[in-house]
Amino acid sequence: MRKPLARTGIGLLSSKQARSQTLSRITSAKPHHSPRLRVSPNRILALRLRSRNEDQKKKYRGPFRFAANLRSGRLPVLTLQRWLSRQDLSLEAYLATSIAAKTQADWSDIFNDLAGRGWSKEQLDRWVWILSGESGDARVQRLISTDGPEPVFLLLLLLRSDETFEKAETLSSLIQYASKHHIDAARTLADAQINPRQILTVSQFIILMRRLVRHVQKVHPQSIVTVARLVAHYIESIPNDPHHKHHSTDYHDQCAIYNVALSCLKRPASDRPLANMEFNWRAQKVLLAMSDGLEKSLIINKASYQAIRRVLVGLKKSGEERAVALRYAKSWPPYRQDFDGRDTKRTAEDDRSRSLKVGVLMKEAGYVENHYDRALDALGGMSEGSPTIQTRSLPPRHWIGEAEDSNLYSSWAMSIRATRNTQEAWRAFGKFAEKTGLAPTLQVYNEMFVKLQAAPVDPDPGSDLLPGDSREVFPAHDANYSQYELARLAPPTVSELYSEMISRGIKPGGHGLHHLISHARSINEGLRYLQDSGIPSHTIGSIAIFRLPSSQALRQIPLLCFSSYIQLLCRLQPNRQGHDRLLSDELYRIHHAIKLVSMRLAPKTTEGATFRPPWYAILRALARAHIAIKNGPAVENDLEALKLFLDTFQAARSRIGVDSELFILLCRVIQKAALSRLSSLSEMERIEAPLIPHTEDLLNLTTSTFSQLTSPIVEETPISLPIPNFQFPLGPPHLHAYMRTLGFLETKDEMIKLVFWMINNYGYVNQEANRLSSRGHAMIAKTLCAFRSFAGPALEEDEQYELTRRMDRLIADGGNWRWPTSEEVEHYAGADARGGSETLRHRIMARSYLNSLYDDNQLEEAAACM
Repeated sequence: MRKPLARTGIGLLSSKQARSQTLSRITSAKPHHSPRLRVSPNRILALRLRSRNEDQKKKYRGPFRFAANLRSGRLPVLTLQRWLSRQDLSLEAYLATSIAAKTQADWSDIFNDLAGRGWSKEQLDRWVWILSGESGDARVQRLISTDGPEPVFLLLLLLRSDETFEKAETLSSLIQYASKHHIDAARTLADAQINPRQILTVSQFIILMRRLVRHVQKVHPQSIVTVARLVAHYIESIPNDPHHKHHSTDYHDQCAIYNVALSCLKRPASDRPLANMEFNWRAQKVLLAMSDGLEKSLIINKASYQAIRRVLVGLKKSGEERAVALRYAKSWPPYRQDFDGRDTKRTAEDDRSRSLKVGVLMKEAGYVENHYDRALDALGGMSEGSPTIQTRSLPPRHWIGEAEDSNLYSSWAMSIRATRNTQEAWRAFGKFAEKTGLAPTLQVYNEMFVKLQAAPVDPDPGSDLLPGDSREVFPAHDANYSQYELARLAPPTVSELYSEMISRGIKPGGHGLHHLISHARSINEGLRYLQDSGIPSHTIGSIAIFRLPSSQALRQIPLLCFSSYIQLLCRLQPNRQGHDRLLSDELYRIHHAIKLVSMRLAPKTTEGATFRPPWYAILRALARAHIAIKNGPAVENDLEALKLFLDTFQAARSRIGVDSELFILLCRVIQKAALSRLSSLSEMERIEAPLIPHTEDLLNLTTSTFSQLTSPIVEETPISLPIPNFQFPLGPPHLHAYMRTLGFLETKDEMIKLVFWMINNYGYVNQEANRLSSRGHAMIAKTLCAFRSFAGPALEEDEQYELTRRMDRLIADGGNWRWPTSEEVEHYAGADARGGSETLRHRIMARSYLNSLYDDNQLEEAAACM
């Protein structure tokens, strides 16, 4: 803001500083504030931020030189020029010359002009200091390190799409910063105190929201709910925004942001998108509830209705939806069965899934249904007016513009996905073709490939898996068909369908190609799929076993195809086969996978810092029971697998950090090695012999990893934008695996600490258990059984008293946990299929008994000496 004129005794005369500011505005030294530019200054500044090496700087030297020579008062331009003046430009002579041409007098005029607009030289230097941070996380910490607000361009710049963040704290602090300085100011300050440049405009807020959603879905999907609260906060603040002067404009802008946000919040998480979809739904519900609380509810457009449906089809079935699924018969299409009097009173509308009900509301609002809506109908449990099954799934791509007609094939593809087995899928494949006369596209073939290669459902009678819950296929109920009819209705093999697709001139691609590669019967078959997709033959040959490609060749393979090939190598790594010796090329597959991943996902690259699936595939394979790493006894093989796992784990951690998936795999591989060692010992050795080498190092690794994962993101939140507790959620399966691992590492003290941690974080753990329904609470009970099995025999009296006291207090406060009975502990130990729990428990009990005898002998010897 312009500074006031100095008042003197003879009237108003401008001060020396004010005269300099005025002079800079009226002379040719004044830079143009907003000239029309071919390249956005923000974009050029972002390019400089992403240029980490000389090759990248050389690539963008045109825009850099353009910005360095630009005479503009725009803050991004001045920030870049000031930043360049502080950098070593010895290898960028073209920039050094441009920056050196700006004299001290030029900078003085720039500073005076800035002061006239309410900014200072110190602030400009601070912006340069912020941008000079070594990483995205460091730059954000510099931004929020003082109380005052910085220009909006700086906030949006740090959130640009190509930035990489590693810490959830970074995003939570940015959300808090934006709320405090760029939204709350409109509510809390008087009109005279508000600087309009400090308040986010509608367009600026939409950019901020989209970038926040993109980043939280990569780093911490739970925080998408917090982003939704920020959106609601901004929408409610609009009537107080100095940018707005008319109520009609207020409502129009509120509706615009509301609908953009609902559509934006459908974006799936980068990691485990289906498992995290419940947070997308929670986020959308925040906005829906906010709208209901306004004096005039906001209007929902068609894109928002579709966005809500896209989220709903990714959720687990609700209790009511599960009950409906159980009441549909085994024919295709399914028909309703009434099991009791309450069922007969239900109408067809009562059986609709949440996604179908939202579709009905959309049509009642006057929006016309199109092919994409019918694709969502199929996933929601209705196709061409007939019931199918509600299928939990990510939605298909939504084609718009000139490609909108492709949504018809999405409807076809989803009708295949929403089937229970391959026979039903094949009927849906052919029925649509007969009805429309259309030939299948790649999208349609892909759905059929996935269905043909899906695993059969687990026959475990205790499983509560229903059709549509996962990719597994259910058995076909074809007892009433003749052999001829069965042969006529039988679907083709993958090879037959693939040959048909190739004969039509369609190359493999998309998720179907990834599925074909990862489920190939051999490495050569997987390489053939890659080659048919259009990747050069020399590149394909370079990644075969015992070949070592160049980094340039690896980058020619799309990242998801590369990941699928790594999954194939790990899946084909053989299991131990008794005393039969395995060939070296069979044993080398997983070593080859590790080398390829280490090269492709190099440190200090964006891919290396963010892409996790190949690391998961390798570590999951090494933690697999019976996997063969070398020829020899099982115990030597499992210890070698542990060693290779730890090396790979450290390599992965140095790139992508740790997360809950890496943690649970670490627990499993330690248990596997310890159990193998325990099984190889004689009866006498099982009492005293160490279970696993380097126990202390393994204990330090597991406990430090657990501590890192359970470090709170934000301990206290000063404003009403609560942040979830931990960056990587640890649910009951992780806690059970960790408790068992501590048991095999024979560390009673750490097991006690874990129980206390669970009790102290009861609300969080119970919430995670609720996400898994009954299975989550059963896993909590198993965790407590594991504690009683492995730590119980060695507990001291005071430790037992404190544990009992803490549990009693938890129950008195309304908790629903309890200590397991002796019978439940015995059943838990005996239910271990490999016998490891019972064997370890006997070892611990025997050692505890011997220790007590040793202590008694010491007491007797001490008494005799007195």
